[in-house]
Amino acid sequence: MSWKIQKRASLRLGILLLVNGCVQGVGFRPFVYQLAQKMGLLGSVKNTCCGVEIRLFTTVEIAEHFCHRLKTECPALAYIDQIHWQSCIFQAKTGRFQILVSDNDEKAISRVTSAQWQIRQAVAIPADLALCQACLAELTDSTNRRCGYPFINCTQCGPRFSILTAMPYDRSRTTMTSFPLCQQCQAEYTDPTNRRFHAEPIACAKCGPSLWLKDNKNNVITGQAKALINQCCEWLATGKILAIKGVGGFQLTCDATNSNAINRLRQCKQRPAKPLAIMMCDLKQAAQFFNLTLLEQQQLSSYSAPIVLLAKKHLDPKQPLLADQLAPDQAFIGVMLASSPLHWLLLKQFNQPLVMTSGNVRGAPICTENDQAESALIDLADGWLFHNRDIAHRCDDSVMKIIADKPRLIRRARGYVPNSIKLPNKLSTYNDVVLALGADLKNTFCLTTAGKAVLSTHNGDLSHPDCFHTLHADIANLQTLLGVKPKAIAVDLHPDYFSSRLGIQIAKTIQLPLIKIQHHHAHLAACLAENKVMPQQPVLGIILDGLGYGNNGTFWGGELLLGDYHQYRRVAHLKPFPLLGGDKASSQPWRNLIALLAQAGYWQTLSKSNSAPSVFKQLNTAETQLLLQMTDKFPQTSSVGRLLDAVAALLAIAPKQLSFEGEAAMKLEALALAYHADITDYYPFTVCRNQEYWLLDTTTIWPAMITELSQGISHSELAAKFQLSLVKGLKALVVKLLEQDQLTFTEVVLSGGVFQNQLILSELIAELSALGLMVYSHSQVPSNDGGIALGQAAIALAKIGKTNL
Repeated sequence: MSWKIQKRASLRLGILLLVNGCVQGVGFRPFVYQLAQKMGLLGSVKNTCCGVEIRLFTTVEIAEHFCHRLKTECPALAYIDQIHWQSCIFQAKTGRFQILVSDNDEKAISRVTSAQWQIRQAVAIPADLALCQACLAELTDSTNRRCGYPFINCTQCGPRFSILTAMPYDRSRTTMTSFPLCQQCQAEYTDPTNRRFHAEPIACAKCGPSLWLKDNKNNVITGQAKALINQCCEWLATGKILAIKGVGGFQLTCDATNSNAINRLRQCKQRPAKPLAIMMCDLKQAAQFFNLTLLEQQQLSSYSAPIVLLAKKHLDPKQPLLADQLAPDQAFIGVMLASSPLHWLLLKQFNQPLVMTSGNVRGAPICTENDQAESALIDLADGWLFHNRDIAHRCDDSVMKIIADKPRLIRRARGYVPNSIKLPNKLSTYNDVVLALGADLKNTFCLTTAGKAVLSTHNGDLSHPDCFHTLHADIANLQTLLGVKPKAIAVDLHPDYFSSRLGIQIAKTIQLPLIKIQHHHAHLAACLAENKVMPQQPVLGIILDGLGYGNNGTFWGGELLLGDYHQYRRVAHLKPFPLLGGDKASSQPWRNLIALLAQAGYWQTLSKSNSAPSVFKQLNTAETQLLLQMTDKFPQTSSVGRLLDAVAALLAIAPKQLSFEGEAAMKLEALALAYHADITDYYPFTVCRNQEYWLLDTTTIWPAMITELSQGISHSELAAKFQLSLVKGLKALVVKLLEQDQLTFTEVVLSGGVFQNQLILSELIAELSALGLMVYSHSQVPSNDGGIALGQAAIALAKIGKTNL
């Protein structure tokens, strides 16, 4: 068949294609243009509020072939969900194919039909992309006009979501609109053969953003980028701390080999123990410090460029990296590669890894504006590296951990947000827009639209007023970008969550249905939704986390639930124990140890024993005795997270007061991973049954652990043995449910923050798989509360869909 351009007189059919998916900000229009040129077609392409609109003047047969090539040859960063097409009567204005100016005015939006509105909601918003190899080659080419330019980008890399102010994605609707193109950039932008053909953030040193420096004495330093980066390196070499404006916000950085600088950064940030991430220039530099697996290399060098947690044991001992100061008493160090040209230039020049942590005061969102960063970080930074490209959307660095040969996101932010998550087929037929508010810790919210879910970026802890305030603005901004308005609000069952209160207020203000969802049911649904599972029968959810409000008024956290999106029932759990001191038990692990020992009837014996380990002598205080007299006044919990805290306290690795959430559990994981021999026997968890549920009872493990502790068994062996014993206990519960209760589930989902533990997750997957069960776990959505909004949204959609049947 010939693909020569047909004469206008022979054209009898105009075909309108509406393409949705990830088709904006990924070089899709240039690809369409080039494909049309190859096939000799007349017509046009443009971004619209409904995706990408293509007009073709050809026959149906040729249009079908064109659509086939769209799907099979589209750019690597793009994906097509659907192509809607219809016959239209229109006339070509030119005898060629062209890229037209995008639509986003009120008239264009008013012309959108109800059918097209569903398409509009399905348009994917592009995420920020790390520096590509082609731009890196130009960045280091002394003959290239962009050599050393810290804002180089093309259609395959550079900022997207962080600079986007409205859809469709065009330069005029980004923060780059204030930088008119120079003649050379304009020529590249309009040249179909150029890699920057319609690259919206295109820029160079003549017409694009620029850098400047400021020290803490208010001196401003301007000049060429190379000179400014050299000055930064000189400051860093002397132990100074700098605030750098990155892609999605400011970052604080210092020399990762300078102990004094790291200690001062910790002191200024009030961060005595929480791990600090480091940034390296490239894989070559990372390989000088770590023995990297292929999967680790792939994730580090991906377009998302997350922080990847790498095992300390794989560090080269000859390298001067201060592992203990970067991540004290931890098994992993967070490592990322330079994700922007600015970072690459800085790392290349400095020639050593840099600490790279969020540019914020303790608990607050990261700074995004220059004036804000200067005032907020005045006591933390010795200097600021500013630029004048505004950040439209705050985005922290994403964090990932490899467990059981699979990447697992712990924080989903830059590089992943706002990529949509396709919902299971049946849920995707419910077109209602749901706003799910998530939880209070590691908060994210979720919007569903046209069969997809869009999770927000990481919002932090909502107890901080600034985090709560930015949540309001972020919800409004994402709704505007997606072009949606919620039809229902989903919140956590906990009545005192800030997120729940906000959801209740929104629902009341605009008179929308409010759906309250139990915390662990939402975890179960989040794992199902991520894995696109629409179960034919209820699945077993093993949900292990810190605390979640149960439907019986107690605090859950070690749950086995049988359910799906529509409903659940509790079938087994960890035997409850009192939260001595209420909320204080979440940050003071010793309280949980005392509660569990007292419940086991073992505390009084230990408190009177002269041969008891020293930890008990330290805990035998008047405060402890008072707490034990008040146990019936405190709420009950079945939390595995608090159980892990108790074991960490027993092994004397948990401070009396935690400095960050998860500190004790992470130290316990590190201790266990330091033990390399095989575990052949396990602590005797008891599986018993009350009137309603199977219980995992810890009563019998404490005497066994304390005896071995007194015998001088290594703490690392005790930690590994306990965690593997917990896995065996959970497996025993599953067997009881299958054999004695004769439940017929064949699928198991694992969710909750405890499954960030490498040993627990990998071993439990292996044990359950050996039973012949299909095991689902998280990968692209965090297992912690950062993913819970997805589950809330999925449950709300299922409930709405059932109501509408």
